[in-house]
Amino acid sequence: MKINKLVKEINSSFLDLKAIKRDDGILISSSNDDELLLVPEKATNFMDVYFYVDNQGKYFANADREKLSALIEEFLETPVKERFPGKKYRLVTMRYIEGPVATKQYVSSVAVGGDYANFNFGFKEDAEEWTDANLHYLSQFFPKEAIEAMKEQVEDD
Repeated sequence: MKINKLVKEINSSFLDLKAIKRDDGILISSSNDDELLLVPEKATNFMDVYFYVDNQGKYFANADREKLSALIEEFLETPVKERFPGKKYRLVTMRYIEGPVATKQYVSSVAVGGDYANFNFGFKEDAEEWTDANLHYLSQFFPKEAIEAMKEQVEDD
């Protein structure tokens, strides 16, 4: 299970709990903002999980404890390398729209036919996001150097 999925599962499965991703791991807190658990991103077993409170029963019903435990266990069983979200990229180029001033344009889609290729451009929010595997496939139709020069890593908002 990826880090983002664990956070999403906890936030959507429990009314009285919330999870946020921090630099030191995934913090699970109560709806009253009482810090309950910290699951480090690179934790491999429950001994690596930091418990802020001693009385878990005060915050969790038995069914909730079992469900939360199962989610954390699934996360811990995932190899550390697979927990982190994959990198995504946008393709961007400088285009002359009007006159001598170039503007940054993002590729919103690519159409490749038998003997043609068509790039459609748009704004940053309309740009298609590409994984490394997608860009590798695209480099079969275009020079790899051109694809590398156009790619811009998508930052988490």
